[in-house]
This record gives sequence, C-alpha cells and structure tokens, in this order.
Amino acid sequence: MRVTNYDWTSARLMHSPLSIEFLGPYSWHGAPDAPSVFTAPMASTQGIYLWTIALPDGYITYYVGETGRSFALRMAEHFQEHAACMYTLYEPEQFARGTKVKLWPGRWGKEKRSIADCVSQSVVFAPQIAATTQLFRFFLATTTCDRRIRQRAESGIADCLYNTPGMIGDFQDKGIRYCRRKEIEQPIQFTVRCSSRLMGIPAAVLG
Repeated sequence: MRVTNYDWTSARLMHSPLSIEFLGPYSWHGAPDAPSVFTAPMASTQGIYLWTIALPDGYITYYVGETGRSFALRMAEHFQEHAACMYTLYEPEQFARGTKVKLWPGRWGKEKRSIADCVSQSVVFAPQIAATTQLFRFFLATTTCDRRIRQRAESGIADCLYNTPGMIGDFQDKGIRYCRRKEIEQPIQFTVRCSSRLMGIPAAVLG
C-alpha cells in the first residue's frame, strides 16, 4: 500500500482517493510461490498487511493489521506468538479450505488461556502449528502516512471483510479491536490495488 503524505488539516480539503497497493504474496518460511516476508524488498518499511490463505478463487483474508514499525519486526512478533500457541489455532486441512474448526482458543479471545497453558499446548499442537505456518500468505502495503490514517485504512478493509456474507465474513475472528473512524472525523476513501485477487476487498474502501 502506498499512501501519499498528508496531515489532518489537508485531509479535510482532499477530494481524490488515497491509493493503496498491496504486494505479495509472502510467507514466514519462504516458499516457491511466496518468498519470506523477512527478506521482502519492503521488509524494513511500515504500513498495512494482510494474513491470507490461498484458495482456488483467490486469497481469503484472515486478519488485517497495521504497524508503525518495520514489517519484518512485526511479523517476527506475530510468528513468536503463533508458534507459542498464543493465537487461536484451527485445524489446518479445514483452514486451507477457508473453514475454521477451532483446536485451541489461544490467549487473546474470550476463552483466553494463560501463557503457561499456551506454551504447554504448543508442544501438543506442534504439527498443526507447523502446518498452519506454511499455509499463511501475507500481502504488504507500504505507507508514508501517519498512524491514524493507517488505522482508518486498516479498519475500513476489515469492515468490508466482516460485512461480506458467507465464507469471507465467517473467516474473520470476532472481537478484534480496530480503531474505526470517529464521528468527528471526515471520511477518507482509499482505492485498493493488488495483482492477485483479494477476495472480499473491493477496489474502493471508506475509512
């Protein structure tokens, strides 16, 4: 994603949409179809990112995130939590088809477990964690805007996914806290581009 620099005062006067471009796919481990996210050309930049799974019709997004630090640092943190069973874990074969069958609730949802429990279960679920690790494909969007604009783009994309009926909406985890547009803030339109098909993400997003 590339967003031109501007501040809050200029946002009130802006009429043209902000252009977003996602590049990828990348993976944690490095694969023939997806180089490692840690060696991506934009690994040292900041912006918005998507966790996706490749399906026959395109890529279905599981999570939308934003970072003001480097993608490499943030994705390393994500991997550490994923490997330690801190995140919700789903049955890999079903997950690869876009269906969620929960194996472990992780630390952050309503059923949150202790760190000790998560680390203990990471040994039990090591094969499933490894299999899921290889499924994820990431798309990165470098930004030069401030954090608030990143948050609004992030939440706008996430809302499009949550509001899509069927498999795409069901694939989103509930309870993630996104910093959506406040009533006092002017709407911002983002145009989204990607050379791959990102299922459920339209060409124009309002944040």
